[in-house]
Amino acid sequence: MPTPQQLHSSSINPANLVELQVLTQVVAQLQSNEDIRGSIPYLAKIVQILENQKLEKPKGDQDKLGYYKQYNQLRLVQADAHAQLAEAYFKTQQFISCESSLLKSVKIWEKLVQHGNVTGDLRPQLTQAYIQLQESYEAMGKAQLAQHIENKLARLL
Repeated sequence: MPTPQQLHSSSINPANLVELQVLTQVVAQLQSNEDIRGSIPYLAKIVQILENQKLEKPKGDQDKLGYYKQYNQLRLVQADAHAQLAEAYFKTQQFISCESSLLKSVKIWEKLVQHGNVTGDLRPQLTQAYIQLQESYEAMGKAQLAQHIENKLARLL
């Protein structure tokens, strides 16, 4: 008889982890069946759960480095979730919603890059987000904003 698995966490609700796993599976199934529009509510729920996630702050000076490392990792996961939601909005031509989600991702990624709080290179994610933002602005007829994003993309590259 296999032993049951346990989720140990002092700062992350295990029920949220299970819910995120189930939602991720539902999204993957819907998107594999080309039902992008149907996956949007599930992606939005994933974003909501991640945005409401709180980390346990260390008491005093102990383990502040570990806390900030965990916090930055959570921010990366949140940015990725917003980007996935934006991608679904983009594919269904909901450009205003796409812009909103993408701007949240971009803000997180830019802040992490600016402060050097991330291991690895975020330029591919930022590049993709800038391109998608530029296309969204062009689709909405916002040429000045599209040009602004094009300038940011040129500085990034």
